[in-house]
Amino acid sequence: MKRVYPNQVVPADAAARKLFNGDDLGLTFYTHPPNAEVSVRQFEDFTASRLKLLHAIDRACNSQELRLEAMKEIRPKLAREFRDSGLELGYPETPGKTQSFRIDKLDFQGRDNISHFALRLAFCKNRDAREWFLRQEQRLFVLRFEALSPEARETFVESVGLECTRFQDGDYEMISLKKLQATTPGARIWVEGSRVPQYELNFYVMPFREVPERLISGRRVVLHRGKAFVPASLLKLVITRRFKESLSAALDVAFQGQHVAMIDPRVGGFLRVLQEHGMELVAPRSSSEELSEKLSLGNFEQLLSRSFPPCMRRLVEKQRETKKHLKHAGRLQLRPFLKACGFTFEDSCSWWRKELCRDPTLTSEKFEKSYLYDVEHAYGKKGHLQGQNCCGCPAIIASPGEAAGQVHGCFFKQLEPSALQQQLQRWQVPIATMLEIQRLIKEGKHYQLACIEYFKSQHPSSDGEGVGNSPMDFLRTSCRYHKAQKATSPKDLAEPQAIEG
Repeated sequence: MKRVYPNQVVPADAAARKLFNGDDLGLTFYTHPPNAEVSVRQFEDFTASRLKLLHAIDRACNSQELRLEAMKEIRPKLAREFRDSGLELGYPETPGKTQSFRIDKLDFQGRDNISHFALRLAFCKNRDAREWFLRQEQRLFVLRFEALSPEARETFVESVGLECTRFQDGDYEMISLKKLQATTPGARIWVEGSRVPQYELNFYVMPFREVPERLISGRRVVLHRGKAFVPASLLKLVITRRFKESLSAALDVAFQGQHVAMIDPRVGGFLRVLQEHGMELVAPRSSSEELSEKLSLGNFEQLLSRSFPPCMRRLVEKQRETKKHLKHAGRLQLRPFLKACGFTFEDSCSWWRKELCRDPTLTSEKFEKSYLYDVEHAYGKKGHLQGQNCCGCPAIIASPGEAAGQVHGCFFKQLEPSALQQQLQRWQVPIATMLEIQRLIKEGKHYQLACIEYFKSQHPSSDGEGVGNSPMDFLRTSCRYHKAQKATSPKDLAEPQAIEG
């Protein structure tokens, strides 16, 4: 370490680094459950934010392709996701921020622990969920471990009980730093543009049993008398294996006690949704924000092509195109959505009568006898008198496949690739967006992310924030977007069109 002499001016950032150099930035194996009081809303927001970050990490890694040692490559791509999730903590830039750093760290640790343990409960139920959660948490752990200073890494490794010491020349008779550098493939560091490799300067000595088998079989470490000599760049793989073993055992424990959390009236419902659909969720729960533009018979056609989510737009257009009325599942999906968008009971009666009667086999009298009751039921006028609520994306995605003559479910899941491409072309979706949508579906079945990409293509300059959790969020965000566009350039907006005759 460079010596600082009396009266020498030390740059603020260097002094800050010296003060906090050994801090672990809240890195943990999550061995102790959180002991903090938060509101139900905070609990859900923290958990949803972490899940969104884990999905972002999964996408950046192309699902399963990127190896742990290459995680550093994707860190810049995730800057926004880390910031938005509140799960990022860095070293302070100036010594004067000591107190604020400590407060930030406490806040970070609370959010981090609560969200991790909540997802642990949600993802412990079955093998696929466990493996996905383990993989993403390992990746997140590696990214955090790499953000630590060398001193903090050594301190953390020691704190979790890993037998590990830094190699010093002269400690072993037959082994020197130069020999380790020459015989360890993992010690060579290739710099772009240079034909001569640089060499790792630090090695760590530990029992060989602590080293992952693939590092030994790949001859990436040196073994001598039961000891493994590991280059500093591979230390993260050793400690991450420990983390995986610890978390895997913790998931077994969580599985044994999950029923207690699931019956808790405050969080049980939320955890059950995560348990069933957590590998699909990408956004916080639906917003309760009022619509800036309510649906009516007068503006229906405009909002249909401009602001309807694909899953609902397809139901309307398919019914018109085929002149065959929607089957039960399609009507059940569309009815409460139109109601939530602003249709009054009278609007719904009029609209459903007209649309269903496009089918030549269905008369007005048959509508009154067989279909009007469903509309009345949706508005709480019949049946249990409570009405129907619009389904969220997880429920729509989980809809059964379409049989002959049926139209329902998630647009991006139900359609075959060729049919999906044709429909997107009809809706004038750019080729680049179509390719990205196809990639998201093919590589990870990321249907909600595909929907966000569609939204962005139809709303230039929008980042799609707020879309992806329910059809209402899609329409609400679209209306908000167009309201802002109208405020900046009112002359560019067309007048609402009249409903089809």
